[in-house]
Amino acid sequence: MQNGKTDTMNMCKINIKRKAGAARVLTRAFIAMGICGISLWLTGCTDETAQEPENMYNVYMAGGMEETPVVDYPVPQLLPNVLADRRGYSAGSAKKAFVTGRELPETFTLVDEGTGKAVYYGAVEDKTYNAELGLYVGYADFTQVDQPGSYYVECDIIGQSYRFDIKERLYPELFLESYGEMLKDCENGSLSVMGAIRLLEAYEWYGELFPDQNSNNIPDVLETLQGWVAHTEENGAGAGHEALYAAFLAKYGYNIKNYNFEYATECLKRAATVFGQVPEGARDAAVFYALTELFRATGLNTYHNSILKYKSVFQDNRTYLDEGYLYGSMTYLMTRQQVDAALCEEMIYTVISKGEEISEQYQSLIAPAVPGDSARAELMKYVSNLSCANYILNIYQYTSIIEECLHFLMGRNPESVNYYENTGDRTAYLMWFAQLAAFYEDVMGER
Repeated sequence: MQNGKTDTMNMCKINIKRKAGAARVLTRAFIAMGICGISLWLTGCTDETAQEPENMYNVYMAGGMEETPVVDYPVPQLLPNVLADRRGYSAGSAKKAFVTGRELPETFTLVDEGTGKAVYYGAVEDKTYNAELGLYVGYADFTQVDQPGSYYVECDIIGQSYRFDIKERLYPELFLESYGEMLKDCENGSLSVMGAIRLLEAYEWYGELFPDQNSNNIPDVLETLQGWVAHTEENGAGAGHEALYAAFLAKYGYNIKNYNFEYATECLKRAATVFGQVPEGARDAAVFYALTELFRATGLNTYHNSILKYKSVFQDNRTYLDEGYLYGSMTYLMTRQQVDAALCEEMIYTVISKGEEISEQYQSLIAPAVPGDSARAELMKYVSNLSCANYILNIYQYTSIIEECLHFLMGRNPESVNYYENTGDRTAYLMWFAQLAAFYEDVMGER
């Protein structure tokens, strides 16, 4: 009662003849203090106006008595105990939702959201106790369901998941969505240098996915990027990222040369100039990437000799490779210029061995006990490494792992957050969507 009494004495100092806004504050105080607090108010105040029932009545009439109390405390966020990819699953793919709870049911139901009818029943599998969470975890497998539609997974005791879709062409759709947003960013000049590079990398690897909507036989992405280059040059947007910007310009010139040779030459000259602004002796992933792009475009030994100094990066590498090293390796392996065979072997071995390493470790990062924020950065590295290993092997060996990691990033995590839709830079997802789209279009299309 001590706190209530103190609050009451403070309130007594208020002139209750103030306007209705103050009256509402007093009313909340009455509600919060209860009968005992009101008694203290009536007996402990010394302000004359507070002792006038008639004035008090007028205050109530002016402000109005609140029918329900105003409760000013944060409401805890309620999260589902059934975790699913919030964008959905592709027909023909593995489809699982994680299930967590202090007690788990034996079965689950897949429900059609539109009709509210159950379309599939299954057992909750692999139920184990997770001491870190203090919960049991398991999973609901509904891989057999390929019928397009909107669904949710429902379980007795613990509730249901957020809704999600099953689609025939989910990844081509996600690819075009991500691609379209990046083109808009190109047009308004907000696309980052790394975003522009990712656009070009995806175009080089999976050019058949990129549309030519005006049917002029020039991919729209190359035309749009030309405007982005003009904006970047006018506004100095490449400042501070000289090595990456030089890599982009060299790659862009290489890709557009068959459509506009004169402009491609200008890009290459500009790339050499920008690279000359990189501090002498600088040696990192971005510099390596720029060297590989400039070497592929020019064939100059000056660039190649500098590339050879990076051999140690690929020898006994114990960390996951930065995108600059990954993309630079892919450029070096794809070039028609004279290359160092030993360095090529080191690059291939490093990328593929990292793929094998990830395939043995990735499950520890996509488990229901792992907070999404702490796992996200590591998973982004995983998926980038795996996408390069996939491309080198050309057999989609790691596609299912990439897909599992994406399921986690897109909602199948303890917070049910779709990081693709709720993070600032979404450009990294383009390559992964492109690779999965190519897989489901080419491989699964043969079913």
